[in-house]
Amino acid sequence: MVPHSAAPAPEAGRADSTALAGVVTAIAGAAALAACGGGGMRDPMGPTGTIEQRNLPGSGGDEPAASSTTPTQVDAARFMSQATFGPRSADDIEKVRARGYDRWLWDQFNAPAMLHFSYLDWRRITRDDNRVTDDMAYEAIWLHWLQGDDQLRSRVAFALSQIFVVSNSAGALSPFGMAAYMDLLYREAFGNFRTLLHDVTLHPTMGYYLNMIGSEKENTKKGIRPNENYAREILQLFSIGLVRLNPDGSVLRDANGTPVPTYDEDVVKGFAQAFTGWSSPKGRNFHDIDVNVEANWFEPLKSYPEYHSTGDKLLLDSFVVPAGGSPEADLEVAIDNIFNHPNVAPFICRQLIQRLVTSNPSASYLSAVSSVFNNDGAGTRGNLRAVVRAILLHPEARDPALGANGRFGKQREPVLRFANFLRGLNATSSSGLNDIHELDGSDNSLGQSPMLSPTVFNFFKPDFTQAGPIMDQGLVAPEFQITTETTLVGGLNFFARFINSEGFGSGGTRLRVDYTALQTLAADPAALIAHLDLMFFNGQMSASTRQRLATMLAAIPANDPKRRVKAALIVTSLSPDHVIQT
Repeated sequence: MVPHSAAPAPEAGRADSTALAGVVTAIAGAAALAACGGGGMRDPMGPTGTIEQRNLPGSGGDEPAASSTTPTQVDAARFMSQATFGPRSADDIEKVRARGYDRWLWDQFNAPAMLHFSYLDWRRITRDDNRVTDDMAYEAIWLHWLQGDDQLRSRVAFALSQIFVVSNSAGALSPFGMAAYMDLLYREAFGNFRTLLHDVTLHPTMGYYLNMIGSEKENTKKGIRPNENYAREILQLFSIGLVRLNPDGSVLRDANGTPVPTYDEDVVKGFAQAFTGWSSPKGRNFHDIDVNVEANWFEPLKSYPEYHSTGDKLLLDSFVVPAGGSPEADLEVAIDNIFNHPNVAPFICRQLIQRLVTSNPSASYLSAVSSVFNNDGAGTRGNLRAVVRAILLHPEARDPALGANGRFGKQREPVLRFANFLRGLNATSSSGLNDIHELDGSDNSLGQSPMLSPTVFNFFKPDFTQAGPIMDQGLVAPEFQITTETTLVGGLNFFARFINSEGFGSGGTRLRVDYTALQTLAADPAALIAHLDLMFFNGQMSASTRQRLATMLAAIPANDPKRRVKAALIVTSLSPDHVIQT
């Protein structure tokens, strides 16, 4: 744990927002120092500790014309639940209404983004021992989620982190490695998928996690063969999946009705050979993989031609890479071979839709988004900015009635629900920092925490289905894979403890919630319920939940408004219509 004394104390009487501004300013200073030392993953910084806008892939473009229609309050609230970590106030929802969806998205595509890496740089100089801890990497993620104005970038980067999974569950990753990896996902969230796939492949955190670092050409005398771990996962999990798909996500079958596989073991071996000859960027030699060297975690991997397989390499769809290629040339061919496979669009777009909007997109929804992935309208394949826009503005996303018949909706992930509460209750600390670290415990926490999934398969698989009505209808419900009796009780205790104690953490990093506005509304139960409906139910509160809250609030004396507020929030946290995003 980071000593709370390490954080600078704010001046007496200074507001939390001012403390946060001090943090951002200090991060900018640390980033300037870091820039002097170089580093491939440390982008140029702006004056407020953010990446300068011109350096962000997917930014730019003319501002869209004003919309002729204004979203309703409920529609705007639903949109925010899909595109952000939740509104901080009703004003946030009104801003969406005033700007319209297209202009709000344009604002987000062009919003500067603060670096996770710079946060660690700054936190290091606040300590006497100049040490960086794993917890700081988790703090940086939550700082973005709770305070960042680039909410859509944060939300998409989190979704990408659940596809291109690296995990510190075994405690083997460096905090700088985790921060630099998240910065990669932030930087490319609205860029091109091929660039993302390429940069993930050469990122040392991924290389260390899935053993591409130090993978060398075959040597039968020494019993050496290329490591197949990354080759297998880039195909199965990061790009195309195990079976061929139609553009609408349906499985392609042969004449006997058997799913057609996308690749076999020979192809895995071919990719493993294509990915040989890469190692730590600052190593003295190929086998020098020193995890204690900071730059080994944020600069791209370095090629060593003498350790690269030089023979023919079989890739997807019988494509053969001719012998004699360099590590760089063979890697580029391998990435192109994957990127241009027809499965990439439906396989990746389905998961992005699941993370943002709904677990079971219709065939027409997925087909439309896949079409945008294949061609953004200007002849570009893999434009993630266009893909994200297509996901959020598709008619089924904007009108749940179009995805009716029990198909539409998704369970909110535990960390998204917690972030929604922290933002909606204006949780701030006196230092501007937070104390949110490992939340993956199932019996007394959330059962989920960024960068801490148990395996490369994330906390849940995109095709997981829950036994019962969901399975009977042929539907999937990924988040239900971590919804057990233990996590249900643990989550209830977690939220009840958070709400009753009026915050999370301790010392100067304790996030304290603000019940002032809610206590004012508590004198009128109907007004309090209406506010909770907008902020935490997206205007979708059921009649039964509304009645349950009204009955409970009426039983609590009006002269005890804080008790009313806490009771209502606890009921909100466990209500199915809050947990399920529709």
